[in-house]
Amino acid sequence: MAEFTVNLAIQTLGSLLVQETKQLRSVKKEVESIKKELEFIRSFLRDADTRAAAEQEGGSDGGVVA
Repeated sequence: MAEFTVNLAIQTLGSLLVQETKQLRSVKKEVESIKKELEFIRSFLRDADTRAAAEQEGGSDGGVVA
């Protein structure tokens, strides 16, 4: 009887570990995707800051025709 209980626990834990591993892989992919998106946003913001600083230094109106 005790051996049956231990075998059942081993099977149950094995299944749970497989499920947990799948979920962690999914989370890892999501985190990598979010990281790439944030890096893109950072690049965009750096470019925007550089352009804004250049416009302020040069007294440019940003290409707006009055």
